[in-house]
Amino acid sequence: MRFGTFNFLTTLILVGVLPIPVRLSAQATSSGFISFDAPGASSVTASFDGSLSKSINDAGAITGHYVDANALYHGFLRTPGGEFITIDAPGVGTSVGFRITSPNGSRFASTININNGGAITGDYTDAHNVTHGFVRSPSGKFTTFDAPGARSVQGTFEGTLPSSINSEGTITGNYMDKEVIHGFLRNPAGGFITFDAPGARSAANNGIFPKRINDAGAITGH
Repeated sequence: MRFGTFNFLTTLILVGVLPIPVRLSAQATSSGFISFDAPGASSVTASFDGSLSKSINDAGAITGHYVDANALYHGFLRTPGGEFITIDAPGVGTSVGFRITSPNGSRFASTININNGGAITGDYTDAHNVTHGFVRSPSGKFTTFDAPGARSVQGTFEGTLPSSINSEGTITGNYMDKEVIHGFLRNPAGGFITFDAPGARSAANNGIFPKRINDAGAITGH
């Protein structure tokens, strides 16, 4: 359900659209792009590891994740000035290949998203291989959360998967109960609304997948 394949090891930004100063490992090219690698990202040939950016806000701050030399996953924030901050949610597991803090994505492809205020949402997998949501404030404070009714069976990698956050701090995403996938909306105060699209199939591993919420609170997905 959540598995994805990543084919790009280096993230690219079109300079003509978002002029971001080059810092650290970023490199400008003659084609008008800046490429960069998160510090500590693995560069092993043919590993498909590296830096994978997922979201950018209007100020040019970028979030994504990278895989280190020990096959552990970390989230990152690249500031508009080109500085990198590693993001590891409290309680994240440390099993090789499954230490996941995912501001919009990991080997298990969910979505990490940053809003225009600098708040970040995503998911992480704990030491029991259960997935939880998190929101990171612009000052770096973490809040972790689980949608009401989200499955918490150890070893399933299931749970709560945020996909988008708007400028008000309202988050949308999906969660699985015993077997069906539902949508959720989490307001900035931590209150939840769960929902299902009319006609959504209620069989195992089926349901609704909200993907984006705008600043007016409208949600789209599939």
